[in-house]
Amino acid sequence: MIFLSAFFSLFAVLFLFTTLDGFDLTTSATAVLACISNIGPGLEMVGPMGSFAGFSDPVKIALSFGMLFGRLEIFPMMMLFVPSTWRRT
Repeated sequence: MIFLSAFFSLFAVLFLFTTLDGFDLTTSATAVLACISNIGPGLEMVGPMGSFAGFSDPVKIALSFGMLFGRLEIFPMMMLFVPSTWRRT
């Protein structure tokens, strides 16, 4: 349940940030899913014949972080941002 909650929370945050670029919901949702889940091409603008070139630079950076979360797993990436991980005990 924690993994699903983290996955859908990450999806929701990236989806909302991506929709600020002004693209339709299908393009935004499948772009985020393609990055997080590593499923290949999305639909509409990010489909097999499209690319991510139309997105703004901040959205591309956010989607790159989403891709890192998807490839390296969510929990290890979350641990990078927890201060107690880096403190000496």
